[in-house]
Amino acid sequence: MIRHAEVVIIGGGVIGVSIAFHLAGAGVRDVLLVERRFLASGGTGRSVGIVRQLYPTPETSQMVVRSLAVFQRFHDAVGGGESGYVGCGVVIGVSTAMRPKLEETVRLQRSLGVRAEVLEPGEVVKIERRINPENLGAVLYEPESGYGDPTAVTTGYADAARRRGVRIEQGVEVVAIRTAGDRVTGVETAAGERIDAPVVVNAAGLWSTAVARLAGVALPIIVGRHPVFVVERDASFGRPHLVYLDLAGGSYARPETGGLTLTGSLTDDETRHPMEPDLLGGDVSLDEAADVLARTSRAIPRLADARYRRGWAGAFDITPDWMPILDESPLRGFWIATGMSGHGFKLSPAVGEMMAALITGAAPQVNPAPFALGRFSAKSSSGTFVASYLGS
Repeated sequence: MIRHAEVVIIGGGVIGVSIAFHLAGAGVRDVLLVERRFLASGGTGRSVGIVRQLYPTPETSQMVVRSLAVFQRFHDAVGGGESGYVGCGVVIGVSTAMRPKLEETVRLQRSLGVRAEVLEPGEVVKIERRINPENLGAVLYEPESGYGDPTAVTTGYADAARRRGVRIEQGVEVVAIRTAGDRVTGVETAAGERIDAPVVVNAAGLWSTAVARLAGVALPIIVGRHPVFVVERDASFGRPHLVYLDLAGGSYARPETGGLTLTGSLTDDETRHPMEPDLLGGDVSLDEAADVLARTSRAIPRLADARYRRGWAGAFDITPDWMPILDESPLRGFWIATGMSGHGFKLSPAVGEMMAALITGAAPQVNPAPFALGRFSAKSSSGTFVASYLGS
């Protein structure tokens, strides 16, 4: 059987459905999104959903500001659905050595619309009294930041995309990318179906390198293991804490309903622990939980009394500079929207907007040059997750 589409999007995570929604909004009439399992079944469904605005470049700062505005008014911006966004505020603790770079970055960000304030460590008690200020050189407070529900955002974008005429098919696995000369001509599925299309978008997240190989395209991506742990706060803890990202101590804590907290590491450890994508959601050991929970308890000492509930193996698709690839590949018509490096959910509205503009030939709202695939072939590019907050 042979079918046709104007654009085929591979991947039903938050990035794929955002691209589909924005393409349809840009006037592309025949968009088909295929997902080998079900929507949000990959990295999106395992994301902790933190939305912080501290980014080191004008482009990433502009993208997160645009995305935050969508999360805050998701129903109106998308035409339905909810983002589950909780603007509880985000506090980011940095070391003394990090402080000059933090102040420089915040000056840039304020000019781009980010609301943020640099505080002395002792002043953090005014914002969140349960944070331990010891070993901090400064604290950043973002009052509008918080967290959202990645699965709800995915569902909301998918429903809105369908209303715009996008076809979304789940349980459809792409096993081949069809080409003619130097351009893409479509895909083949595991069911033996051929779908002809002049544009194919690789938004397969953790599986994007495997999809790219089908087209003869190599992506500089490592899938790194990022365990997430859930603890139940003590009954005397009181109101939920703010989102806290402790860059100095290497942990984060994000409140959840039901008296729970999600926590994990901020130690740039993921690239040293490559993981097969299909192990996503797998078990975590008590030893690795103990190490992270010890750091979290130093950051927020009241969480030392929290009860461990569960954990899972999350993962990041990581590029050498910990920034996404948003570009056309050397194979014409084969577009890349992956390598999110832990930023996918918080940037997803702006990523979808940018990719739709690039694919249709419109002028993007944000300069796409820093996200070009070619940046890795031109020179050695390296970075860390912490550098994705403050730069090198």
